[in-house]
Amino acid sequence: MSVSSSIEICLSKQISGMTILSKLEKYGWSYNDHGHATFLPIGDDDDYGWQHVSISKEELLKILSTKEKQRELLGVGMTWKDTNIGGTFLIRENGTFLMSPDINRKIVEVESYSNITDINWYMNKLIPVFGPLFESISYQEHV
Repeated sequence: MSVSSSIEICLSKQISGMTILSKLEKYGWSYNDHGHATFLPIGDDDDYGWQHVSISKEELLKILSTKEKQRELLGVGMTWKDTNIGGTFLIRENGTFLMSPDINRKIVEVESYSNITDINWYMNKLIPVFGPLFESISYQEHV
């Protein structure tokens, strides 16, 4: 059974996508997706043609910075510390971003259903990153 889930975080003021990524990285998120980088390439134009390749962090940041300068949607895979658990992040210009917990999604066991995303795990690793900039969070899951 396929599960689609997303977490949207809104910030109280607009900050750049590169600043959002920097804050996530400083808190413990990394660009390591099973030894590769996952990202939307320059000129993707809402095709969501995710790339999963072996490139340096510097190359990845250059691509993301170029996308931001061109006012493109930033898309990148990130995982939490050494857990290999994470997801893909889509960062908009307006200070909001969407995270899909689709890299080794953390789940919680519920009596009659065992495929529910452990939203608490993700909230504990996302909300503190932004401190007073955090404004709201919304979560959706479709099974």
